[in-house]
Amino acid sequence: MNQPNRTISPAGLEADLRRSGAQKLLLAAGFSGVVFFSVFTILGALAPGYSFARNTISSLEFTPLGIAQRANFLVFGLLLWAFAAALHRELGHGRGALLIPLFQTFSGIGVIGDAVFIHDPLHLVCDLIAFNSALLVLVTFAWRFWGDRQWNGWSAYSFISAILMMAFLAAFGAANHLGGPAGLLEKLAASTRTLWSALLAARLLGGARLDPES
Repeated sequence: MNQPNRTISPAGLEADLRRSGAQKLLLAAGFSGVVFFSVFTILGALAPGYSFARNTISSLEFTPLGIAQRANFLVFGLLLWAFAAALHRELGHGRGALLIPLFQTFSGIGVIGDAVFIHDPLHLVCDLIAFNSALLVLVTFAWRFWGDRQWNGWSAYSFISAILMMAFLAAFGAANHLGGPAGLLEKLAASTRTLWSALLAARLLGGARLDPES
């Protein structure tokens, strides 16, 4: 039986061959947000009285399934660190080469803090660190991608993702104080970054390079 022809560009093939198995695993951590989102969605469906629209993700830590959600935060934070290590290797040099992995690392610290500190004010501080660091990753990547033809459109996509995330977080803050679907708005903010990270990881694993000279 004839197999369908697949064309792989020489640059993509060479990039893939240069990546070690360990680096590919680290890049796969870019999909960790999808896993995190899936787990807390399942936990929310199982937790008595939990509302996906009204309640925040962290509210699950105060349900009978709280230990599972704390573990979900912890694993997610560690995988964000793993992705930071992958980005550090991929970026090489140039704009954002130091700042992007640093902000990604701080995002992981904030998420791990959410697992450790379940009560305010420390939990709120960790939330602020996690979300603001995630926003800084998007903005810095928009700067990195600016003018890079190999990543055409990604500068705008990164910047728009940051704007959407800030809008959802602002709406979340208002809904949290005035009443409304605060939980849904928080999840929309998180899913905006989750989709961006997954698409970036998929492109990198497909052979794309952030630093053409690496």
